[in-house]
Amino acid sequence: MTNYPRDEFDRVPEFNTRVGSHHAHGWAQSAAAKSAGGSLRWVIIAAVSVLIIGAISFFVFNQQPASPTATEPTATTTASEETSSSPTPSETEEPSPSFSIDESEVLYGQRVGIYNASGIRGSAGTAQEQLVEEGFTNLRTGDWSRLETESAVYYASNAYEMTAQKTAAALGIEAVLQTSNIPDRISIVIGSDVTEEQ
Repeated sequence: MTNYPRDEFDRVPEFNTRVGSHHAHGWAQSAAAKSAGGSLRWVIIAAVSVLIIGAISFFVFNQQPASPTATEPTATTTASEETSSSPTPSETEEPSPSFSIDESEVLYGQRVGIYNASGIRGSAGTAQEQLVEEGFTNLRTGDWSRLETESAVYYASNAYEMTAQKTAAALGIEAVLQTSNIPDRISIVIGSDVTEEQ
């Protein structure tokens, strides 16, 4: 037995629960690390799953149905513009070859558009002169966008029917039709049939 002086390491209590420092990093720490790592792994998996489900839901349920193409309103023309297309008369309306005209309902001051669709220069002007002789005072002329073989008088509503009938009678036009697809309340399209008779 040696005679070295006693130090702190020689004064170890008889009953001590302390374990060596190597035990603190042994199985207890390993078990704690495994437990924490396992929990973290499940948290990451759950988060990724939520993100994937959210992305799928966004793309699948957030798609809007294709909206139908809206029909464009019919544009009216000014005195310097050509009429874009022929009007589409109401299917219920039929030409009225014989019509009793009530003169008290004829609007001689109503603006009436006269459009040349015959391809012959001056046809609209000739029709304008005939209507002036009948007493109409608010007339304008222009060119139709395409040639027409048959002349027609179009009116926008029932309020202008008698006036349209009067202009048709003055010009010898049989087709008088109601439609909203016209540039004026009353629009007269002069076709080649009228110019052939002149």
